[in-house]
Amino acid sequence: MSTSNTSTRHVNRLAKAKSPYLLQHAENPVDWYEWGQEAFDKAKKENKPIFLSVGYSACHWCHVLAHESFEDEITAKMMNEHYVNVKKVDREERPDVDRLYMTFLQASTGGGGWPMSVWLTPDLHPFFAGTYFPPGRFRQILDRLADVWTYDRERCIESAGKVLETLKESSNIAPSPQDSVELKPLPQEVFQRLQKRFDGVNGGFGGAPKFPSPAQTTHFLARYAASHLSDLNASNEDKKNAQAARDMAVYSMIKIYNGGIRDVVGGGFSRYSVDERWHVPHFEKMLYDEAQLLSSSLDLYQLLTTPSRDKKTLELMAKDIVSYVANDLRSPEGGFYSAEDADSLPTHDSIVKKEGAFYVWTSEQLDELLGADAELFEYHFGVEADGNCDPGHDIQGELKGQNVLFTAHTSEETADKFGKSVEDTEKILGAGLKTLRDYRDKHRPRPHLDDKILTCWNGLMISGLARTSEVLGHDKDVASKALDMAEASAAFIRGHLFDEQSGKLWRSYREGPGPTGQADDYAFLIQGFLDLYEASANEEHLLWALRLQEKQDELFYDPEDGGYFASAPDEHILIRMKDAQDGAEPSAVSVTLANLQRLAHLAEDRHADYNAKAKSILSSNGQLLTRAPFALASMVSGAMMADKGYMQFIHTGASSTSPLLELTRSTFIPNRVLIHIDPKNLPRELAKVNGSIRSLIEELERTGGETKENVRICENFTCGLPIEDVDDLRTRLPLVVAT
Repeated sequence: MSTSNTSTRHVNRLAKAKSPYLLQHAENPVDWYEWGQEAFDKAKKENKPIFLSVGYSACHWCHVLAHESFEDEITAKMMNEHYVNVKKVDREERPDVDRLYMTFLQASTGGGGWPMSVWLTPDLHPFFAGTYFPPGRFRQILDRLADVWTYDRERCIESAGKVLETLKESSNIAPSPQDSVELKPLPQEVFQRLQKRFDGVNGGFGGAPKFPSPAQTTHFLARYAASHLSDLNASNEDKKNAQAARDMAVYSMIKIYNGGIRDVVGGGFSRYSVDERWHVPHFEKMLYDEAQLLSSSLDLYQLLTTPSRDKKTLELMAKDIVSYVANDLRSPEGGFYSAEDADSLPTHDSIVKKEGAFYVWTSEQLDELLGADAELFEYHFGVEADGNCDPGHDIQGELKGQNVLFTAHTSEETADKFGKSVEDTEKILGAGLKTLRDYRDKHRPRPHLDDKILTCWNGLMISGLARTSEVLGHDKDVASKALDMAEASAAFIRGHLFDEQSGKLWRSYREGPGPTGQADDYAFLIQGFLDLYEASANEEHLLWALRLQEKQDELFYDPEDGGYFASAPDEHILIRMKDAQDGAEPSAVSVTLANLQRLAHLAEDRHADYNAKAKSILSSNGQLLTRAPFALASMVSGAMMADKGYMQFIHTGASSTSPLLELTRSTFIPNRVLIHIDPKNLPRELAKVNGSIRSLIEELERTGGETKENVRICENFTCGLPIEDVDDLRTRLPLVVAT
C-alpha cells in the first residue's frame, strides 16, 4: 500500500510539459525535471547522481510505481535530497533516450521493460538500473546508492565508464562484406526457430506473458509462406514448411481474436496477455498494435485462398480494428492518438483507478443487463459465476470475481446448446454486445487517452488502412472508409508534423510539434506513403515518400560503415545506436530496407543508389544476422523479398479501381510494386525518375492518350506485353497454391 500523503498538493515543473505521460506526474512531491540541460547542469553543479525514470502513459506498472513511490512524501524527500530527478522521459517521444538506457538495463540484468529506472552520473553514464520496484525495495535502493555515491563515488564513475565503453563497442560492430553474409539460409532458420516456439494449443510463440509481436512472427511467416507456396519449383519440403508457416500464423491470429485480449464489446486489442491463452490482458491499447495486427490479418486473409471460417474471422478482425481506431483513437483533424490506458475508474463516483475496470463484468451485472438472454451470452463468452480470471494472473487482486469476455464457444456451438438457429444466436449476441457497450459508455469513465499523435505510429496505421482499402475492396463501405482515414492521417502529418522548407519531420504533436523526428518516423511514414500511393493512385504520395527518403538518408545514413542510425545526432545521447532488432514494432532499419527495395523499382533511375544503401543495411548487420536471424525477422523478410525479386505491375487506366486492379490486389504478393498511369493525368513527376514510365508516357502521347486499360508485369526491369483481359492476367499472377 502507498504511504502517500494526499493532503498536500504539489505542482512541479512537469505541469508545463506537453506529453500526457509527464502531465500525469505534475503533482508528485518529487522535484522532477524534464530530460534536458537544466537537469544536467544542476547535477554537475551539485555533484549529484541523476535518477532517470522512463515509461509511457498507458503503462499499468508505471502507474503502480508512481502511486506507491513517487506520490509518497517520505520517498520523495529521499529522492529530492540525494538525486536530480529526471521524470519523466516518455519513451514514445524520446526513443533514443529509452533505447540507450534500455540496452544498459538488458545487459546488466538480463531483462527489460517499463517503468525503467536508471541511476546516472552527472555525465549521463548509467551505473545501476531496474524496472518496477516495490516501495520498500525502492527506498532501500535509493538509500544504498546515495551512500555509495557519497563514500565510493569514484567506483561508480569508473564502473559507469566501463559500461559505456562496452555499449559503444557493441553498437559499432564492423560491417561484414556483403558476400560474406549468407542470406539464403536465414529464412529457414527463422522459420525453424518459430516452429520450435509455437504453442500448438493456444497459438502464439513461447509462454506467458504473450505479446502478438507481428513484426517478429506473423509478418515474417506470411512472407515465408507466400514465397514458397507461389513457387512452382519449390520442393515438397519447402511446400510443407510454407503450409506450416501459414497455418501457425493463422492459428495464432485466430486465437488472439477469440481471446480476452480483444475487447469484444468495443473493439481493438490490448497490448499483451499475462497468461498463455490470450485471456487476461494488461488492458492498455496501443496504436502500433492495432496497425500491425490490421496488416497481418490482411496478409493472412489473402493467403487463405478458399472461403473458410478462419478467412472470415481474419476479415472480421481487420474490420474490428478499423472500427475501433475510427471511433476511439482518431482526432477530429484526422491524426491517430497513441493509446488508451490500462487503468480507469470503475464508476463516475469512484476515486481509485483499477486495471481493466472499464472492460470487465461480474455475472450479476450481466444477468441484470441482459435478462433472459444472459445465459446464452455468458455461455458464448466464457462467463463464470465467481469470475473467470485466474488469481495467479491477478497480482493485485483487482480482477477478483470479474469476467474478461472471450469467445469460449463458436456461434454454432452456442446455437446447438440453446436449440436456436445460428442466425438467431448471432442476433442475440450482437444485441447483448450493444447493450453492454451502451451501458459502459454511459456509466463507466473511459480510460485515460494518450492524445499525442506520433508520426511513426500514424505511418504504420496508414499502411494498414491503405492495405484494407485494397484487400477488402469487395466491401465498398469499409474500403472507402479506410482509404479516407489513411488520406486524412497523411494530410494531418503533412500539415502539422512536416517542415516543407527543410523537409524534416517532427516526432509528435500535442498542442504543437514535439521533439525532432527519429529514424522510425521516416521509415514507417515512407512505408505508409508507398502503400497509400499503391492504394489510391495519387502520385503526390509517392513523390513525398521519395523526398522523405532523401531526408532520411541525409540525417541517418552512415556513409562510413553503412546502414542507418536509429536516432538523430544529439549531444546528450552518448551513443548513436544502430538498433536492428525487432521489438513491439519492426526495427526502423528493416522497414527502411524494404522501402529502399520498393523505391528502387518505383524510381528506377535511382536503382543503383537505393540498392547500394539496401545492401549496406545487410552488410552492417551481417554478424547479428548470422548469429541470431530470428531477432531480425523483419530484415530477413526484406532480404527474402529481394532474393525472390520484385515485380512491377504497371496499370494504365483512368480508374483506381477496375477488374484488372481488383485481381492484382486480390493476391498476396509481398514482392509487388504497383505503379499507376492515368492517361488523362500523366505522372510526369514520377517519369523524371523512372525510365519505363517515361517510355510509356511517350507512347501514350504518340497515340493521343487513347489506349485500352491494361497491366504490364515487369521483372528485372524488363516489361512484358500489356495484358488487357482479366483471365489472361490471372494466368500471369504468382498465385498462392491452395492447400
